Amino acid sequence: MRVKLTLRALRRATLLPLNYQYAVASLIYTTLGSASTDFAAMLHDDGFRADGRKFKLFTFSRLATERARVTGDQMLLEEPTVSLQVSSPVKDFVEHFVAGLFQSETFAIAGAHFNLEQAETLPAPTFTNRMSFRALSPVTESIGEGQKHPRFLSPDDDWSEIIRRNLIRKYHALNGHESVDTRLIWTWDQAYLAEAARRGRRPSVLIDIRDTKIRGWLAPFTVEGSQELIELGYEAGFGSRNSMGFGMAEAREGR
Repeated sequence: MRVKLTLRALRRATLLPLNYQYAVASLIYTTLGSASTDFAAMLHDDGFRADGRKFKLFTFSRLATERARVTGDQMLLEEPTVSLQVSSPVKDFVEHFVAGLFQSETFAIAGAHFNLEQAETLPAPTFTNRMSFRALSPVTESIGEGQKHPRFLSPDDDWSEIIRRNLIRKYHALNGHESVDTRLIWTWDQAYLAEAARRGRRPSVLIDIRDTKIRGWLAPFTVEGSQELIELGYEAGFGSRNSMGFGMAEAREGR
């Protein structure tokens, strides 16, 4: 399930760091903890496990602003309202998160304080065996995970098998068994990438999370194969590092 929050800054000209992902993740854990300290601690410390891997099984979007500008390494909110989407396939996560929203008077992101103006659940798309998506937060994957300098994939790499294995593990962590259908093919929107190159724009971002630099991609993509795995990618995030604000996407209508 996916929840959209509309937040309003308490002060005019509020500043947020450009690398706000860790602060938003902290807000999510704090909100969960307002409803259930046990669930928040379990998710933070243990998560859901499969094949020796640990997954949080939630993701969130970038902050959407009405009007903002960059000043140094910060973002100045010229309009006080921002929106954030949070998504998870875990029923307990959604229930505790929504309950926690209404037990908090204000919400802090990197020292800036906000009031909650609105919280709404968003309808899921109709899932099929072939869907196109637009990234709401950067999609990232890497080779050599655990090493000092993992290599982050670019659209020139073959993402299909890495994304497929990642979603198979997430499915097992969530359900306790493997999906019957494990097919998955991932394709970046080459026309979008070519147009970005022609205009001299790089459709990626380099995000610094606690002194770790992570490259993610914001280009549209198409996923074909298992409907169950595609739905899980939509709910829990595609790729890795989802709980740090990577891999949230929305369906592209008519594609």
